[in-house]
Amino acid sequence: MKKLPLLMFILIMQQFSAQFFTASGTPDQYVPVVFRSVTSDGGNRTFFISRPSIHENVMWSAHGIVSITGIGNGWGANGNNLSVNNFTSGQESGSGTQVISFLGRVVCAQANNDIIVYLRGGLQYYYVNATVISNTGSYHDAAGQSLSTVSINDPMYNLQKGTYLGSFEINAQTSNFASIDNGNVGIGTSSPQYKLDVKGKSSFSDNMRIDAKLEAKEIKVTLTPTADFVFEESYDLPKLEDVEKHIKEKKHLPEIASAKQMEKEGVNVGEFQIKLLQKIEELTLYTIEQNKLIKEQQKRIEALENKNK
Repeated sequence: MKKLPLLMFILIMQQFSAQFFTASGTPDQYVPVVFRSVTSDGGNRTFFISRPSIHENVMWSAHGIVSITGIGNGWGANGNNLSVNNFTSGQESGSGTQVISFLGRVVCAQANNDIIVYLRGGLQYYYVNATVISNTGSYHDAAGQSLSTVSINDPMYNLQKGTYLGSFEINAQTSNFASIDNGNVGIGTSSPQYKLDVKGKSSFSDNMRIDAKLEAKEIKVTLTPTADFVFEESYDLPKLEDVEKHIKEKKHLPEIASAKQMEKEGVNVGEFQIKLLQKIEELTLYTIEQNKLIKEQQKRIEALENKNK
């Protein structure tokens, strides 16, 4: 029983440790609010921003909680990093359909270790482990960084519910990593449209399996050797009679897998492309030889015609 009063005391202290403020601006705006989350020894710590009730201040505005771990740029110290866990959601008053987070964007301050958080204006927020340094609707610092209020419809703002990692800033379009509420994961994007959405170059050092269609604007396959050995003097070009015999017996080109084998084992795209190139180069050599033969025959025909005149 003695533990109950102690637990109540802790809960009461936790309630008193949370501070609150009303963001400048209006609910149709995102406004920059500057937070300082520095410990007594000069380090940085995770801080939290919350709206416990969707009806507080404004009907049907976003509610939830955000945890932010970050360190500002500090005059180019290159230690800036951001980690954001965003568990907020809400519906726009009126239509009731547009989902708008109270969190718009998170930016590292350039001149110090502060964190600038774009919050939906005109709403009351609770916060712990930080101090609100500025809540005027704009931000300017000695490093030349200048931020101001924006519309909630700005495409760079309105972070979806999810987890984000970034270096200097996290916005609704770009982050180093994002895992959002619908299960999509983004690398180089904050709004992944697929289960894995990668913006930028990717490298895989092991096998990758895809059980559905692969769609790409460009695919580059690096494979050696190529098929240019066909043009070497030492290359033994198959006789057309042998190719014809193989096609009649096997029903496919020499050195090319049959349709049944492809269906059973699949096709290595890189190797298959090289084999196809080999056959095209062989076909080119056949065509060159045939062209020489045609020209020689044409000369003989013209010679015979001149002789008979």
